[in-house]
Amino acid sequence: MTNVINRRTMLKAGAGAALGVGLFGLAACGDDGSPAPAAGGGAGAPKKGGTLRWAVAAGNATQVADPAKAGGTMPLLIATNCYDTLVRADENYQLTPALATEWSSTPDALTWTFKLRPGVKFHDGSPLTAQDVVYSFKRILDPALAAVGLAQIGPYLQASGIAAADQSTVKLTLTKPNAFIPVMVSHAGFSIVKDGTTDFSKGNGTGPFTLTGFDAAARTSLARFDGYWQDGKPYLDAIQIVVIAEDATRLQAVTSGSQDVVDNITGANTLLLKGSVEPYMLKNGGWVGLTMFGDTAPFDNHKIIEAMQYAADRKKIMSVVAPGIDIISPDIPIPPEDPFFPSGLQPRPYDPDRAKALLKEAGVPGTFTFDVYAYEGDKLDTAVSFKSTAEAAGINANVITWPHATFFTDIFKKKPAIGISVARLHISQALPRLYSKGGDLNITHFSNPQFDQLVAQATATADEAKQKQLFSDALTIVNDGAANVIPGWEGQVYGKNKRVQGLDASNGAHMYLAGAHLS
Repeated sequence: MTNVINRRTMLKAGAGAALGVGLFGLAACGDDGSPAPAAGGGAGAPKKGGTLRWAVAAGNATQVADPAKAGGTMPLLIATNCYDTLVRADENYQLTPALATEWSSTPDALTWTFKLRPGVKFHDGSPLTAQDVVYSFKRILDPALAAVGLAQIGPYLQASGIAAADQSTVKLTLTKPNAFIPVMVSHAGFSIVKDGTTDFSKGNGTGPFTLTGFDAAARTSLARFDGYWQDGKPYLDAIQIVVIAEDATRLQAVTSGSQDVVDNITGANTLLLKGSVEPYMLKNGGWVGLTMFGDTAPFDNHKIIEAMQYAADRKKIMSVVAPGIDIISPDIPIPPEDPFFPSGLQPRPYDPDRAKALLKEAGVPGTFTFDVYAYEGDKLDTAVSFKSTAEAAGINANVITWPHATFFTDIFKKKPAIGISVARLHISQALPRLYSKGGDLNITHFSNPQFDQLVAQATATADEAKQKQLFSDALTIVNDGAANVIPGWEGQVYGKNKRVQGLDASNGAHMYLAGAHLS
């Protein structure tokens, strides 16, 4: 059968993205008002050697080093640097080969074939084979493992559909068509592990670094793997990762030189990255906003949601959350630069009078007051900024600051209104996860059968024009009906010493350090 969805088609379409583990660790961006690109360049050949010192905002003693369960910053750094996926996706959703050099699909998008790269070795010296891939994918499908990728691939693939055609070829036979499988498996949660592996304390992957120490709540250490399949890489001898939870302390660590790179730089703090330090960022790192349970009073009255949307001065909010970027948007989870962004769709204007009229139509007597929970950083900045602009519309947002450490156990998916930031997802993941009934990230409790049908049709077709139209129609439904206020987009920002070069980040807090070096 002729292959019509092949590697060349996917590269042209740019259909690749992170699945968004680490979705909520974004930051605003800017450097004296001028955004810095996500580029690690530098003149001359990279120098080998040295230890990179890296500070992260969050650590959790319950996290593990198993890449299939990489649900936080430190486990993600392990997954992206000790392991490899079949396919890589960059920040612009362009796919490139990793462990697979070729991939293709049958015209019905039901059978996907991946050809493996020859000569790849695990850290223990054993060669990569198709059976390792089969084992890795079957692990992810095991509900007992609670893998981060299960919710995404489970609806399309069963263990019986995973097979090694030969030592270097893997076939995935789906239960229903999906033209974006290479997008899905580019996420670090789909990293390939050695057949039979159950102990991940040693980090036996195919990646550029080996795992030499792991304490999820405090620190991780990595060391160079000299047998890495990319010739000449990695350049660094080692990477030392520590947890510094306090934003001000972490910022001070990079500006003083005690750390080389720090993550989660937010709001006006980006303007402090001067002198020997500079921002490294993904411009469209993620969206910020308020999300509400749309099936729970009072947010089940959509006139109230619409009033909140008109009460958001998007430009003012984003000038606080993301100074120097100011990417305002309609209330959808796709940035204006995305190729699937609906043509002509505009953000709702700031109109307090219209918001007041909508509240009156909703039967709200006097001021509309509601509680909204957020933790410090961009989430809290968004909620507080919304509060200040919404007052003119007769809306009182009672902002409750909650500790980051317990926000996702005590508040997330439990309280009906929260301030949140969500890492950019490819549209084939953003829409079903965030808005389909049963979606693992459906924090607005959105439910619309027509929307679900449009997303299913767009996912199943390889026709790019049809994909764009179907996704556009689905996004319009979200803009008109979902219980969220999305004023705009911020960058995913790291602070780094200028001597650090070669960083390579993509969406969902994926940071690849094979090419990183110290000048």
